[in-house]
Amino acid sequence: MANKIVTTQYRENYGSHDWDGTGECPQYWKNKGGSTFVVHGATEYQIGQIFNYSDEYSSEYIMHTEEYDPRNNVFEPWQERTHITLKEDGSILQQRASGTEDLRRGLASYTHTWEYENAEQRKFGECLSHQVQYVFTNGQIANSEEEAREIFKTI
Repeated sequence: MANKIVTTQYRENYGSHDWDGTGECPQYWKNKGGSTFVVHGATEYQIGQIFNYSDEYSSEYIMHTEEYDPRNNVFEPWQERTHITLKEDGSILQQRASGTEDLRRGLASYTHTWEYENAEQRKFGECLSHQVQYVFTNGQIANSEEEAREIFKTI
C-alpha cells in the first residue's frame, strides 16, 4: 500500500437549512472548499471509505489521488498539514499540524491528533481521543487549549 495524496471537495446543501424533515429535501448544493490529505497504509478502497460520504445536508468526495513522495512539497507554507494513518486494526489516526507561516504571534507550531475507531466514526467526528500540542517561540509547550491561552496572555 503506497502513501497517497488525497484531495477532497466538501459540499453543503443550502436547501436543507429550512427543511423540516418531511418529504423530499430541497436540493441547493454549493461547493464549500476542500482539503488535501496525505494518507498512509490504506488501499484505494479504504481511502474511499475514509472520505466519501453524503447525506441530505452535506457531502465530501474524493476529487483526486496520486502517489505521495515525501521529497516533494505537497503543502504551501501557510497550509495546515493533515496526515491520516490507517492502522492494522482498522482504527484511524489523524494528525493536523501547522504550516510554517501565518501563525499567531509567539506560536512556533501546533499539532492536533485524533484517533477514531474506524472510518465511519471519523465521518461523524466521534473520536476515541484528541490531543493538542502548541509550541511557542519562547520554548514553552502547552498540551491543552487552556494552557495555550494562559501562555498567550504572557507573550
